[in-house]
Amino acid sequence: MEKVNPMKVLIAADIFGHTPALDRLAGRLQADTIKIVDPYDGSTRFKNEAAAHAFFKDQVGVLAYSQKIADHLKSDHTKTGRLPQALIGFSVGAAAIWCLSADPAFTGIQQAIGFYGSQIRHHTRLQPLFDTRLIWPRSEPHFDVDHLISDVDQTPKVSCHKTRGLHGFMNERSQNFDTALYESCLKRLNRNQLGLAIK
Repeated sequence: MEKVNPMKVLIAADIFGHTPALDRLAGRLQADTIKIVDPYDGSTRFKNEAAAHAFFKDQVGVLAYSQKIADHLKSDHTKTGRLPQALIGFSVGAAAIWCLSADPAFTGIQQAIGFYGSQIRHHTRLQPLFDTRLIWPRSEPHFDVDHLISDVDQTPKVSCHKTRGLHGFMNERSQNFDTALYESCLKRLNRNQLGLAIK
């Protein structure tokens, strides 16, 4: 018997793009339909984070990535009549989701969850139109995480949660990958409990 309202999720990849590691993460999520959108159409592979970061910065950028995700959402909505219930973004993917979150075209989305979206710091005045949970690392090399949290945490529909991990803790390919935190976050994602404290 078909579900009345099957769970539909869109994942916005980080600078590594659509990787086997991201497929493994998506496979652990309890959703009926999962679509992964990456900045490169799945055509680029990088030997390390520095190479991925440089390529993304020079060839794509957060705003172009945000537009790509927005175009996908609009196209999919035209075809199916439905938007995803949830958006999940990692790093630049989280920032890209943040940048489209104030667009009235996407008010049908129920929630977004963004992990270590450091580029959000350049767009702090945006006000998302759907519930948005931002999961932060304990520190970042280029800015004060606590200051950014205080800057956006009072925004309506936004909640911020700080972890003990570092940027990249959800990506097996990152030097900051944290297995225990990864497992904890996956469990909470599946229970819709990322609003709780993550240690």
